[in-house]
Amino acid sequence: MKVLVIAAHPDDEVLGAGATVSALSQQGAVVQIHILAEGISLRHSGVKIEEARERCQVAAKDLGAAEVSFGGLAADGRLLADLPQRQVVDAVSHALREAEPEVVFTHHPGDIHADHRSVAHAVGYGTRILGSGSVRQVLHFEVLSSTEQQTGLVAPFTPNLFYDVTGHVEAKCRALAAYPYELYDPPHPRSLAAVRTLASYRGTQVGVEAAEAFMIGRELRGPMAAVPSGVDVR
Repeated sequence: MKVLVIAAHPDDEVLGAGATVSALSQQGAVVQIHILAEGISLRHSGVKIEEARERCQVAAKDLGAAEVSFGGLAADGRLLADLPQRQVVDAVSHALREAEPEVVFTHHPGDIHADHRSVAHAVGYGTRILGSGSVRQVLHFEVLSSTEQQTGLVAPFTPNLFYDVTGHVEAKCRALAAYPYELYDPPHPRSLAAVRTLASYRGTQVGVEAAEAFMIGRELRGPMAAVPSGVDVR
């Protein structure tokens, strides 16, 4: 199975689907990660794009991802959301054509971060007719300190698909530690303690030790298929 994680900034890929990437990679899936923008200069002084990309490569290796690529959008310090929608959609469409994934993981369209919403909408546009390309399933993930901070009146994150990531949460934590400037002490939601707590909580929702939760954005199944081929990681 070929999987593509499309994220706005380095570290979003780990927060949103890091343990699932680790589990899928261990099961033989080919997982690629595509980061559309850096967002570093807007959030952290003294951290250069080159460093962020190097750290992203380290994180991807910890998770077992096969490849990491970068879109290079908004490299002038602007928000990704400030770019013309067509530019973001074209970048996403190019990544989809290059990777030819069956499953895509990306941001939730109701996230409080404008860049995250921009990516989610662009993926939705790029995969709007599933039968015309390789993609068969689009899953939206949650990013701690961002998705849960949105008011519930605006497109709440209500997961309806879970991956059993028992045994893979520590790989996610190691990958996240590659971005020390993105980590905070508890009780901040972007802490390793919060990552472990969320995985445990999502696990209790489906009766496993640890889970990552997603919302199905789009899915195309054959008439006899119970789930998309190769999706089950257990």
